[in-house]
Amino acid sequence: MSLVVLDPDGRHAADYPAWLSDAGLPLRLVTGTPVDHPGYAEIRVVERYERSAEAERAVLDLASRCQVSALVALAPGDQLRAGGLRDHLGLLGQGRAAALPLADAMEAQAVLLAAGVPVARRAAVRRVSDLYWWAHKWGYPLAVRPRRGDRRAVLAELGDRAALRAFAAGPVLPEDPGLVPSLTVEPLAEPAPAPACLAAAVEAALPVDAGHPYSVTAVRSGENWLVHDVRYDPAAHSARALARAQAGLAPVPARSEAEES
Repeated sequence: MSLVVLDPDGRHAADYPAWLSDAGLPLRLVTGTPVDHPGYAEIRVVERYERSAEAERAVLDLASRCQVSALVALAPGDQLRAGGLRDHLGLLGQGRAAALPLADAMEAQAVLLAAGVPVARRAAVRRVSDLYWWAHKWGYPLAVRPRRGDRRAVLAELGDRAALRAFAAGPVLPEDPGLVPSLTVEPLAEPAPAPACLAAAVEAALPVDAGHPYSVTAVRSGENWLVHDVRYDPAAHSARALARAQAGLAPVPARSEAEES
């Protein structure tokens, strides 16, 4: 039996052996950064960690040689990867279906709409013409954001047609529609933490898995609040608490009880 840890940049690599010592199991680390630590039974350093399937292959190879009891992955970019691996290996914890709405803005919107939770307007951008269509439909100003990754980032604020043309001619949207990155467009607004009643409605639609907390932001529409975004948010608890929860060693404490990372 082993615990496998995914840590793309080695940020917590020196801490996991102490955090998970009471599991009584060997730790095996898969990382994109060279690490030398005596607390691991094995360390796999993979090239192009973020842009290839080498991390997944490393975990599957480890699982072929030793039984894996749990997979720990704290980095936001590892959530879908870890979920798919848990599904494939039959491990407890968050699977890919639960991770997807917390990683993909359009998936979150679809799940919440299906549950009757009010959401802010947002549309996928697959080609330049999509921007013109939604500008016609909604008017200006508009905000362009990543569909996945750091969805708080605003890649462009489009205040008028001239700004849209300038953005469309820039490097983010290449001429080949097959190369357009995964983006969304929405009416420009300033998100705020969601009020408690709206956050509770989101939690009813998207139950929190142990070790995978998320935050909810909202925007106002007249007198009403609409969900703007739901995203995996490891800052809601200490890294140690989340690692132990994902390893099945302890429940996640309330935020007020969480220790500092």
